[in-house]
Amino acid sequence: MTRVFVVGANGRLGRTVVTRALAEGHEVTAFVRNAGTLPDHPALTITSGSVTEQPDAVRRAVRGHDAILSALGNPLWLKGMRGPAILADAMTNLVTAAQASGVARLVLPVAWGTGLSRTAASPLVRVIAATLIRRDFRDFDAAERVVAESDLKWTIAYFGALTDAAPTSRWSASTLIRTPKPLAIARADVAEFLVSSLEDESVAAQRVVLSGAGQQLSTPTILREP
Repeated sequence: MTRVFVVGANGRLGRTVVTRALAEGHEVTAFVRNAGTLPDHPALTITSGSVTEQPDAVRRAVRGHDAILSALGNPLWLKGMRGPAILADAMTNLVTAAQASGVARLVLPVAWGTGLSRTAASPLVRVIAATLIRRDFRDFDAAERVVAESDLKWTIAYFGALTDAAPTSRWSASTLIRTPKPLAIARADVAEFLVSSLEDESVAAQRVVLSGAGQQLSTPTILREP
């Protein structure tokens, strides 16, 4: 059992992560602005606060946990949403809180094309990252740097196109930085990897690429770079 501190728990990925973590027997603290649609569960604690605007509250709330799991994302204007870019500021506050509180583990999912993965992304993804949503990708890049340059046992997970499909348990995670195949992946499968990675030392200090359900796979698979 792991005591998990989850940010972004009210989003579609976040709710799926919380549900998965609870189902696997973990104790979960959801740090959110409001309770939203989070489940009523004896192992779930809901703490109110802003991960970007209240660093002291974040530091107090993080104490006593074993791991931090982010399910945060920016409100992408391409999808008709408005709001500030928050990921880099959130990671700065979380890393600082983790270091002050002795929390060693942090897991961060980010969009494919962020940071190191951009070197392996298609020309289309690189153009989009540099033009249409450059504000967000700059923020994603900064968030990745904050985490990767920390002394925490971090895992950065790149994902492609998130879907609301049912869980498949046929995803794969690879330490080889190449385009996810398939690019589309169910949020439930991403959540399965994120939660499973909390106690998996083999993906600590690793960047991994998550691919969707492959026809040749029957169970979740972690592929290693040769």
